Amino acid sequence: MHHTLFKCSPIIFQGNGVVVRNLLALNKGSLASCWALEREHWRHYAKGYPKNKLSRYMKNNKPKELDFTIPNYISVSKLANLLNCRIETLMKDLRKLGFSNTTHNYILSKEYVELILQEYNYNLPASSLTLTSANAYDELKSPIDPKLLKKRPPIVTIMGHVDHGKTTIIDYLRKSSVVAQEHGGITQHIGAFKITTPITKKNITFLDTPGHAAFLKMRERGANITDIIVLVISIEDSIMPQTLEAIKHIKKSGNELVVAITKIDMISRKQDREKALDKVMNDLINNDISIEKIGGDVQVVPISAKTGENMDLLEESIVLLSDMMDLRSENSPRTTVEGWVIESKVKKTVGNVATVLIKKGTLRNGTILLSGDTYCKVRSMTDEFGKQASKAEPSQVVEILGWKSLVNAGDEVLQAKTEAIAKKLIAKRAALLEVEKEATFVDKLNEKTAFELKKGKDAEQVKEDDDNDEENIVEKGPKQINFIVKSDVSGSAEAIQESIASLGNDEVKCTVISSTVGLPTEGDYKMAQITNSQIFCFNLGNLPNDIINNKYHIPIKQFNVIYKLIEEVIKTLTDNLKPIFEKKFIGTVDIREIFEFTVKKKIIKIAGCKVRSGVINKNSLVQIVRGPGKEVIYDGKIASLKHGKDDITEATKGHECGITFDNRFEDYKADDSILIYENIKIQRYL
Repeated sequence: MHHTLFKCSPIIFQGNGVVVRNLLALNKGSLASCWALEREHWRHYAKGYPKNKLSRYMKNNKPKELDFTIPNYISVSKLANLLNCRIETLMKDLRKLGFSNTTHNYILSKEYVELILQEYNYNLPASSLTLTSANAYDELKSPIDPKLLKKRPPIVTIMGHVDHGKTTIIDYLRKSSVVAQEHGGITQHIGAFKITTPITKKNITFLDTPGHAAFLKMRERGANITDIIVLVISIEDSIMPQTLEAIKHIKKSGNELVVAITKIDMISRKQDREKALDKVMNDLINNDISIEKIGGDVQVVPISAKTGENMDLLEESIVLLSDMMDLRSENSPRTTVEGWVIESKVKKTVGNVATVLIKKGTLRNGTILLSGDTYCKVRSMTDEFGKQASKAEPSQVVEILGWKSLVNAGDEVLQAKTEAIAKKLIAKRAALLEVEKEATFVDKLNEKTAFELKKGKDAEQVKEDDDNDEENIVEKGPKQINFIVKSDVSGSAEAIQESIASLGNDEVKCTVISSTVGLPTEGDYKMAQITNSQIFCFNLGNLPNDIINNKYHIPIKQFNVIYKLIEEVIKTLTDNLKPIFEKKFIGTVDIREIFEFTVKKKIIKIAGCKVRSGVINKNSLVQIVRGPGKEVIYDGKIASLKHGKDDITEATKGHECGITFDNRFEDYKADDSILIYENIKIQRYL
């Protein structure tokens, strides 16, 4: 049995063992999610050994009290000292438990030390075994009381390919002009709307997710916080790339599905329409969507949101499905609020705001909310129409003011009793995140240490070699083109970063230094200067002159359509590719005779030439070639061009001239030829 190497932190070696002195977070990595599974594997494996093959430390059944604090990271040798046992014995037991190639300076994480102590029959604090950054706030969640469950409106997400009519459906239901307000004809934020349906008069909360490929994370977030998904497919295009991506999210989320085939008004002939509908349905079947046509449970409704055709059927389908699901949520005066951040941004007049979908409880002004690494005391709430709201119940979406810093879209929102509790939990989670971030680098260190020790290197040399390797990677890697992205909302900032961070090739690569919300700040300008970055602003409206003409002279580029921004990044990267030139030969000069002159006791050679074709001037690029094989003996510029004793600017076909070459090249002979050429730059692409 082979266990994955533990993920820990960089260390400083001291004395005859390895002591954890310095923790450095370089990459994200977490063992907590697989910790319980690893523990069970370990215990099962250990129980398979006969008792006489385990050391006396593991055979001792008498519980022992722990008399030391378990560090986040510790070496095998240091742990042996704490356990007061021989290091050889501990290493032997570790190998029996499945740890191969364990050395005395191998680094163990806290989770695995706890497992070792359990096998050595130590009593451990129960609270220390399961706490991770993912569940650091779980103590704020209360168990569900079935008696307090009440019916709530369904949360419906509309997903599909760009320009397939998702927002037009919302527009029809709301009788509003959402589409007219969009840039470039695409939705660039998650829109959240509470709708009272025209026929059934039922309340439904709709989430309208962007369809452009750049907004993958936002669409995935929409699928994961919803009850029902309406997959929109144009009858003209059928299944497209973002449709396939949406289907993947739908399957992953396990949400109920309704398919809306839009734009049926674009096909007037009945036969042509039926043929197109059959194609879409067959494409759905080919993508493992169990539609009702083949005995499945997914309803397919052909509609036209433009004319209103069959929109009543779509409404009925959603309402019927939600009634069958019997959606309920706990909602009472003592129920703590839970929800999800749909979107966040910085408003110039009020500061940090977040659009939050309430999943449980009733939110009121003055409530303390916790999300990610920040919290807020709710100052005010507004609905999707900008009107003040006194409370927000399950399935309702409100914009909340009062956040201490900007929250991240997609983070969970939980209620805390007091600000003190919120701050304490945030600090606890930050510490856990720090530990988890340290894991990846130490995994690499453990592997490298084990490998290098076999070759006779000590641990300090291993660490030094590792640092040198990283420096070499930086030097030999592609050229980094840096960007700072400023956006109107966090979801767009995230989507832009996801879209452009992977652009580039082996020669040039895009690096997003930061991707944040709001107008460029003094810190952004200074960072742009230090990192030689360009600043791209997205959906920030007309920028003030003091930002465009900032004192740091940092160029600011503005965009309101994401694919225009992506195109500009690609153009910038392409412009930074190493230029490739192709020689275009435009003339020939024959060397007829060699002349020598003495100037200040120095002998200077001049090639007496006649222009056979083209024009040669004093800035011409030339090659001197020799013999039948046209061997190139010189490639460069000419130093002087003369006719007799006079300097001339050019010589044309049939004229004679004297030529000298750069760098005092004189290794030419009579009958050599001079080829005149131009360097033509070849267009390059990523």
